[in-house]
Amino acid sequence: MPKLVIMLSDNDIARAYHALVIALSAKSIGYDVHLFATGLGAFIFSKKPKTRLIGLPYLASLYIKWKIRKIGAKSLEELAAECIKSGVKIYVDEPVVKMLGVRPIDGVEAAGSLTFLALAKDAELVLTF
Repeated sequence: MPKLVIMLSDNDIARAYHALVIALSAKSIGYDVHLFATGLGAFIFSKKPKTRLIGLPYLASLYIKWKIRKIGAKSLEELAAECIKSGVKIYVDEPVVKMLGVRPIDGVEAAGSLTFLALAKDAELVLTF
């Protein structure tokens, strides 16, 4: 089975959304998918998601959530849950977890840069967002 490793290193909500959609799409066509989130992206996979903090001012974040709902697309939190349910292996950057004081949600593992490098070394495809 081919392996895809995704690094979500940007704090932009749109990039996070696309990273999760790509992860789900790749999983559906047979990839072994690993997603490594760092920076404020760790909030997406924490017990108390604060996705409004990611890359956008509060009003802009509300507008995007409203538009997403209006077109019938899933929220970032729903996509994250679907990734976990579908078997996408998700890691959050351990130093960031400690710094932000968050706890990963069930199904998400805290890991460091060596884990990302080991995964990426053997992957057929590595994407960064």
